[in-house]
Amino acid sequence: MANEQPDAGASQSGNDSGVALVWIGAGLVLASWVIFEIIVGEYFVSTLGTVLAASLILLPRLAPKAIGKVAPLSALTKLGGYALAFTGAVELLDDLRFDGLEDFASVIGGLIAYAGYVLAFLGARNIKD
Repeated sequence: MANEQPDAGASQSGNDSGVALVWIGAGLVLASWVIFEIIVGEYFVSTLGTVLAASLILLPRLAPKAIGKVAPLSALTKLGGYALAFTGAVELLDDLRFDGLEDFASVIGGLIAYAGYVLAFLGARNIKD
């Protein structure tokens, strides 16, 4: 009993759910950008947040074999999730300091983006190396 090996399927399942959370978070940030910055013009997602979110979503689809030579996809997703979460924390401080949440549409856009940042952080924490 003391020498039991951890279940490889459970570890993979944790990675899959973490990666999925990071992708959902990145999707929410992009959705907030498209809806509330491009269409409505009320809430502005930072350029860095938009680029990180788009790269996280496109990362496994671009060149999986080439990406595997640089680092494992899960490690890159984890790093990108933490970077997106850090960008979200800076963006929250920026919104609070410069009154970026002035009206109802900007509050909703901000809440959607912040939810994406939090999901990216929680997903990155779930990814095991």
